[in-house]
Amino acid sequence: MILPLGGNTALNNNQLVVKITNANLAFGQTIGMVWLATDNQYHAKIQPAYLETTQNWASFHQSTWKLDLNKVLNYEITRLELIVYTYHNPNLAMPAAELSSFDLIINDTITHQIIINQRHIKTAIVLEIYQKNGQYKCRARGEYSNLSLSSLNKYVQTELNENFPKNPQNNDNYEQETNNLWTGTAFAIDNHHLLTCHHVIAGANQILLHQQGKPTLQAFVVMSDQGSDTAVLKVDMPLTVSLSLQTGQRPLLGESIIAMGFPLASISSQLQVNTGNIAGLMGMYNDIRFLQFTAPTQPGSSGSPLLLANGQVIGMVTATLVGGQNMNYAVKYQLLSAILSSCDIDNQPTFHDNIHTPELVKRHKDGLWLVECS
Repeated sequence: MILPLGGNTALNNNQLVVKITNANLAFGQTIGMVWLATDNQYHAKIQPAYLETTQNWASFHQSTWKLDLNKVLNYEITRLELIVYTYHNPNLAMPAAELSSFDLIINDTITHQIIINQRHIKTAIVLEIYQKNGQYKCRARGEYSNLSLSSLNKYVQTELNENFPKNPQNNDNYEQETNNLWTGTAFAIDNHHLLTCHHVIAGANQILLHQQGKPTLQAFVVMSDQGSDTAVLKVDMPLTVSLSLQTGQRPLLGESIIAMGFPLASISSQLQVNTGNIAGLMGMYNDIRFLQFTAPTQPGSSGSPLLLANGQVIGMVTATLVGGQNMNYAVKYQLLSAILSSCDIDNQPTFHDNIHTPELVKRHKDGLWLVECS
């Protein structure tokens, strides 16, 4: 049977076998997996089981997990979460790894298809095992993020190990990835600096900025913060148009916004514009650094500014919850402003009256740049 996203089904017994199939991922080389044993509040209760560090209740061999649920689920440990993630090693000279689609075959009879169409996905919660009325059950999860595994630490209340294995199986995959290109969006915030996402430029040996009708610029990283998924870039050639961050406090819930960026750059390098509104004032797991918005996003949207009708930026697109309806997230302007201040960068506020979207795009489009990383 096919287990749809969000669906659940009963398991025959306490012996669980989960096989990975149809995967173009280097599990154990650049991609890791971990079983997290939690209570009903999703707080970890015992040491997790990793690909490279298994437990007496979970082991992994030749693309297959084997679990004894009787050894782990009890009155205190009520659920198991299977998380797939990219390994992190800041000293590894390779492009940033990312997740892609694969299938899970559960007890040879249940198929869960994990569909990941977006670029730069770093962490995915894909399966949940729990017990209800004395019956073991599994649920298909689909919560994907371009933040690293360690971003879950404060929510699960344990230190998750996202580090690269000390003895990976081989290094063939790394050389194959060195010719990869990936793209995102950046926007200018003064004559020489731009903002984009950390995950857009992470692992890049070269960062190029493109805009139709203008020379290609080479950018350099001033700072990059994984926790906030924010990076500041610098270029030598003066930028003619820059955007201003919102200043002060204002009610944002329900506010109309315009998102501008370069999604799907492999198909078209044209600037894309989408509209929506602010749907929530917190990110995933109630993270106050982010807000939720409804303007559609696609791969390449990361780093796009969210603008009000007066042209001020209230957020920067960072993540989309794949499988969620319009569950898109942006870094709040307050955090972006604090990051610029820490770099001694002065983003001068500019004001104009609320204007219609076509005029807004015309005024500010030259402040948007397509980011190409290699």
